[in-house]
Amino acid sequence: MEALLVLLGLAVLALPVAVIVLIVLFVQMRRDMRSLQALVAELQNQQVTKGDPTGAGASKHPDTRAPTPRPEAATPRTAPSVSMETSATDNGAEPPAAAPDQPAPERENRSATPWKVPDTEAPAAETPPTPKAPGLLVRLFAWLRDNWFYAVAAVSLALAGVFLVDYGVETGLLTPSARVAAALLFGAALIIGGEAIRRRSGDGEDSATAYLPSTLSGAGLVSIMGGILAARLLYDLVSPVPALAGLFGVAVFGLGLGWLYGPLLAAIGLIGGMAAPFLVGGETAHPESLLPYFALLSALGLGIDTLRRWAWVSVLAVALGLGAGAMLALDNGSETMLTAFACFALGLAVMTVLIPSRGLMPDHPAPSLAQWLKSDKERPIFPVWLAQGTLLTACFATLLAAREGVMGWSIGLCLMTALGLWLTLGTRRAPGLSDAAVLPAGTILILIGAPEANVAILAQLKATLAEAADQTETRMPWTVTLTLLSAVLLSLSAAWRSLTAPEHHPVQRYFWAGAAVLLAPIAGLVLEFTWQPATLLGAWPWALHALALGGGMVALALRFAAIDGADRLRVALAAISALSCLAFALTVILTDAALTLALAAVVISAAALDRRFDLRPLAAFVVAGLVALGTRLLAIPGLDWAFDAPAWEGLLAFGGSLGAAIAAHWLIAHRDRARLRVMTESAAWAFGAMTVSLALFHVVEALGGHNSDVAHWVLGLQGSVWTAAALAQIARLRLGGLLWGLRVALACVFGLTAIGLLLGAVAPANPLFGDQSVQGAVLFNTLAPAYLLPAAVMAIGAWRLGAAERTLTRFALGGIASAFGALWLGLSIRHFWQGGNAMGWTAGIAQPELYTYTVALLVLGGALFYQALARRAPRLRQAGVAVIGLAVLKVFLIDISGLDGLARVFSFLALGLVLVGLAWVNRWVQLRASNTGAEPSADP
Repeated sequence: MEALLVLLGLAVLALPVAVIVLIVLFVQMRRDMRSLQALVAELQNQQVTKGDPTGAGASKHPDTRAPTPRPEAATPRTAPSVSMETSATDNGAEPPAAAPDQPAPERENRSATPWKVPDTEAPAAETPPTPKAPGLLVRLFAWLRDNWFYAVAAVSLALAGVFLVDYGVETGLLTPSARVAAALLFGAALIIGGEAIRRRSGDGEDSATAYLPSTLSGAGLVSIMGGILAARLLYDLVSPVPALAGLFGVAVFGLGLGWLYGPLLAAIGLIGGMAAPFLVGGETAHPESLLPYFALLSALGLGIDTLRRWAWVSVLAVALGLGAGAMLALDNGSETMLTAFACFALGLAVMTVLIPSRGLMPDHPAPSLAQWLKSDKERPIFPVWLAQGTLLTACFATLLAAREGVMGWSIGLCLMTALGLWLTLGTRRAPGLSDAAVLPAGTILILIGAPEANVAILAQLKATLAEAADQTETRMPWTVTLTLLSAVLLSLSAAWRSLTAPEHHPVQRYFWAGAAVLLAPIAGLVLEFTWQPATLLGAWPWALHALALGGGMVALALRFAAIDGADRLRVALAAISALSCLAFALTVILTDAALTLALAAVVISAAALDRRFDLRPLAAFVVAGLVALGTRLLAIPGLDWAFDAPAWEGLLAFGGSLGAAIAAHWLIAHRDRARLRVMTESAAWAFGAMTVSLALFHVVEALGGHNSDVAHWVLGLQGSVWTAAALAQIARLRLGGLLWGLRVALACVFGLTAIGLLLGAVAPANPLFGDQSVQGAVLFNTLAPAYLLPAAVMAIGAWRLGAAERTLTRFALGGIASAFGALWLGLSIRHFWQGGNAMGWTAGIAQPELYTYTVALLVLGGALFYQALARRAPRLRQAGVAVIGLAVLKVFLIDISGLDGLARVFSFLALGLVLVGLAWVNRWVQLRASNTGAEPSADP
């Protein structure tokens, strides 16, 4: 059974030969296809030269009697086979000398040109487009139809060596040593035969023995590997170490043959070498010792590819190396093994960057992946894809190791920091890798913030602090500082790249400046939200970390200002970062009120800097500061904190925020900041409404008002605050942009909250329907914050909104504001006659109260009617007419039966006098308009 499994494994090892042969031959066919396309383009150009600008003559009646000569037919038969991407410079030939009037290139780009396919198509304006080449599957099946016997021959010869050993086992004619020797000799004979044919007739596609030497040598390599495996697994003739060494030697020999023959044998060497440790058997206490072996094989594959330019060989070398290492790591699963695999993957990533460049400084040309995704034009060259893919795998391996323990996390953080520094400082000549540093930087943030990644380091840190708490002397742990230092180092390297970027590349200058000012502060924020360093180090030590970051950003801003002149973008970015660090430090050490005031001061400082130095990007920071202040006033710590805190503390925080909005609006008044002015103005009105609401709350409370969450005046105050917040978002809709949808959503959320609170004040908490009493004197009582303040907020909001919103707000907000005003007036009249403890409707309505309602309606209607005539406002006149009509209905439907005596007489008398007076006023306005030639207003 064991022998059968071994033979099956050897057969599986031989199968890739067929697949690789097909791939290699497909590549050769693609080269031929491009050669034919180039020939067609040349013929079309010749046709244009002869006077046929359309090129149509080149496609008429093609001569199909003789095959088209191949451009590579002049290559000597004994020359090694080269893939389609091989250029003259890759084969060792010197490039042609530059013309005397043309400057020589500064530096050879070793990682770019060989992988780029030359554009052989003629311009569309001069010649018709080249016909589209057949698809991949079509060409592959076409080749199999004509050359399937090569693949079958390779597999058959490889299996012949395997079955030679099997024959010795079945018959028992040969000793184990002889059986192994037979397999080795058979493989050697195949290799020698293949080499003899190659030297005599060549292995190129144009020779009669095309692909035959590669087929024989590949089968020979498989047979030799099979013999070594049989010696180890079947007969136990050698120990695992010599067997592994022998397989490694065969693999290296196969890679060397691949240099002469082509990618087929290189692939066989890679596959055999990578599979050898898993086939020889044996056990070891340190499986990580095999990782250098896999790294060496991958380096050999990359080394061959960097000169031969067989792109898929590099992919095979890297994929097999990472796959073999991953199998070992996942099978063992220990922290040591996973950490070693992370180091191995990182080393492999470095090799994929450096080896294609053939130097210590990468030179990958643009575009990078980010540029390609943004422009969607030219694709990055193959080494960029290879490097980015391997770097991503190394970052993922680092995260896997960090999950297992403190050692994996610490080594992973060091590895990512070193990788980020190298990709930032060492890729100045490789614009194709300009975005590669994002991977290690992002991995560092994940190591800090992801719960699954930092669980081990946080547990150890807390345990260390718990042990130190029992001792008389407590030392501050340096883990948090060193963790933040890793991000600081990357920020410093990014700042250096920005400072050294050429002036004619402003995108590089701004990109690296943004990375410099963002990375370290973001790392600090991630630490704050996940580690809570203030509980580990103390508030002041952690705040000093933020202040140190802010000082560094100030120094960077000064450096940018010294060299940028009138260009203030980098200065503004650094200033924003410094202000953010300052605000962050204040959040750590200050109380809620002090923090709100500190943020208000930071907002004023940003606006003042913009006023003084014209730093337009600071407008975004002012907006962010206003949003932060609004969040603190509404939610964190919010209205509940303000109502429960001492009056002076809450009013200081809310008043300071209002002052910051007003000051910022004044400071940017002379700048071209239209959008910012809308933000500051709306924030000032919203913060003003909040401050007034809070002040009224404390006034009512000081006068003995009942402090309850469902009190009518508490609900009115809170509803006014949320109404102001919703109106502020509606006012900002005119700015448009990407945040338009978010502002609509916030306006809806704030508005629905306000509606819920105000409906509670109107219905359940209304003193007319419940048992709540009204506190305070007439007109200066709890009814004002409950109903008059919301009416005022909505009326002012309708007045301050832009013209585009006024059509809606005059009907909606104006109507609601009028309803709340009327409710306040009615309840105030009832409070005057009934007192604060008899506001319920069950107490009935006295005749003086009922008559007062009539008088109030008549006075209000008359005032509205007069204003309508004076301002020539038809809608206001309609409102006045409606109020007077409501008074008429009340008199004839309610007063006529609810009043008696002189009260009834005065009710009808007042109604008649008011109607007569309004008629006289209307007539006087009409006569005056006719005398002046103006258009008279409409009749009532």
